[in-house]
Amino acid sequence: MSVKIVIDGVFFQIGRSGIARVWLKLLHHWVAQGFADQVVVVDRNRTAPRIDGIAYRDAPAFMYNNDQADRQALQTICDEEGARLFISSYYTFPLTTPQAMLVYDMIPEVLGWNLQEPMWQQKQRAMDLATHFSAISENSAKDTRAHLGRPDLPVRVAYTGTDFTVTPPAAIDAFKTKHGLQRPYFLISGSRSSYKNVSLFFKAFATLGDERAHYGIVCTGGGQLEPEFAALAGPADVRVLILDDAEMQAAYSGAISLVYPSLYEGFGLPVLEAMACDCPAITSRVSSMPEVGGDAVLYIDINDRTEAQMVAQLASHLRTVQDPASRQALIEAGRVQATHFRWDRMAEIMREFLVEAAESSPAPATKPEHACRLCGSPTHLLFNKRVLHKHEVQFRQCSRCGATQSEKPYWLDEAYAPETAAENDRFDTGQVTRALVNAAVLNALVQMSGLGTDARVLDHGCGSGLLVRTLRDTGIDAWGYDRYSTPHLALGFQAAPSEHFDVINLCEVVEGFDEPRQQFNTLFASNPALLVIQAGIVSQVTESWDYIAPEHGQHVFFMSPQTVQWLCRTYGRHAVSVAGFQVLARPDVAERLIDTATGGLRTEHQQALQNLLPNLWMGLFSKPYAHASEDNLRLRQSAQATQRS
Repeated sequence: MSVKIVIDGVFFQIGRSGIARVWLKLLHHWVAQGFADQVVVVDRNRTAPRIDGIAYRDAPAFMYNNDQADRQALQTICDEEGARLFISSYYTFPLTTPQAMLVYDMIPEVLGWNLQEPMWQQKQRAMDLATHFSAISENSAKDTRAHLGRPDLPVRVAYTGTDFTVTPPAAIDAFKTKHGLQRPYFLISGSRSSYKNVSLFFKAFATLGDERAHYGIVCTGGGQLEPEFAALAGPADVRVLILDDAEMQAAYSGAISLVYPSLYEGFGLPVLEAMACDCPAITSRVSSMPEVGGDAVLYIDINDRTEAQMVAQLASHLRTVQDPASRQALIEAGRVQATHFRWDRMAEIMREFLVEAAESSPAPATKPEHACRLCGSPTHLLFNKRVLHKHEVQFRQCSRCGATQSEKPYWLDEAYAPETAAENDRFDTGQVTRALVNAAVLNALVQMSGLGTDARVLDHGCGSGLLVRTLRDTGIDAWGYDRYSTPHLALGFQAAPSEHFDVINLCEVVEGFDEPRQQFNTLFASNPALLVIQAGIVSQVTESWDYIAPEHGQHVFFMSPQTVQWLCRTYGRHAVSVAGFQVLARPDVAERLIDTATGGLRTEHQQALQNLLPNLWMGLFSKPYAHASEDNLRLRQSAQATQRS
């Protein structure tokens, strides 16, 4: 049985560290294993790497202060995909879909960190709600059971792998030359935060006394070396580097040893990477490290030892790894041990785990007939209208979000056919005024919200491109997108709505959304500061409302005030009316725009609304043609570059 599984790729929004590597490898191997057609990846703010064979759904960036809206957005995706199971790459969760959890570590819980911080509160809630658990080590599985007080909790263990290999001697020499490494060096991998226990290495290294001058130390965590560590290193040549994967392999391969005295690790990937690169490893005999290192590494006995004893033991290991016979034995044992950890095996175990979890979870509820294309809830019939003078079409209203919509608009290609569009344009006598008013409002919004002159603005559904040209002539970096027409006045300044923009303008565009949920997901995926909507927004659409305009067939979706509030809850926005426009503002920008007491525009911005058009004229005439000339030069240079290539 094929089941659908939604994966939130939220960690790609956070960083590119080990967790991101885990999911990247899993996705690649699932494509090779034929499992990819059962998964959908939620792409936060277009931060997930795009892999051929993987299906994606756009979603806004995750924010801890917007938890409920985020859960709703994830649930909508799960509902639309018919998902039997949800799993997050980092502690997000939907409303009702059963969820699995991959536990990387229990560091905050075991080491007594402040569990009231939002990140760890989020993790705890995810653990409380999860129905199925996996972990990247037996130790992480054990600690998960202990923390949850569920000693019999089934936890599937899936060890991570590594693609790291030994770097050839010439490449090692090139690495050393590039970074000025002329002495034999010890390698410290990752951050130097307290639980990594890096201070133990420097204290042990300090016992080498004058011999320190013969060594180098390479720290890969970035930043500045802490003064207390520099003092302990003495005359050693210490380098703090940030390395990519190729250089990291060279760093391992050329090192005397990896020294990794961490107090706790969910897995301990650097130990595995070192063994795969013929680098002897010294690590702590705690948490998951013995699972990874086996009998192939030197251990520091952390528990029940004084600091002096640990320093002495580590200092002894620093000498042992330089003894030729001991070193060779560690390298050979490490090669064998490293082969036990493979990405393809992890992908296979996780695939089996997810499929079993999904198949044991209840099937998602069947979508209601005539489901709302925005929120997926049931709709009720309002009336029928004859569209394009020949199609009998139902118009229905959603009981949840309040949106009114036509039935699935199968006639849109016909409605936007050139001859039909030309006929509609003939009667659109408000194009110029609409563009000027829009330009005035957008200019004011950019100023009031403090976005600055570098703000990027997208006119979605830009038509001829008149608004784009007007905005650019006032110095705003405006771009246009239109699904159905060529913006002749904005040629060369066209962009896709999936790109990042600070302001997205939707002037009489939302009514044409045939798949509003997908289209809003795309618009919010890049986390714009402002979404500006100009549309007919009424509580109840009536059959006689002329805004339906059935004769041209392009208006198929209508918002109510309830719909605006649903959008705000779902995408974490605050709404304010500005000169008849509905502005959906990101929380940080809303603080600068909205008076929290009244819910309206802040008092200091009210005067700007009285002078919208005069201010626009001033912007246009203060430097007549200056911005247009700059754009002309830019387009000419682009054309010349294209011809040369």
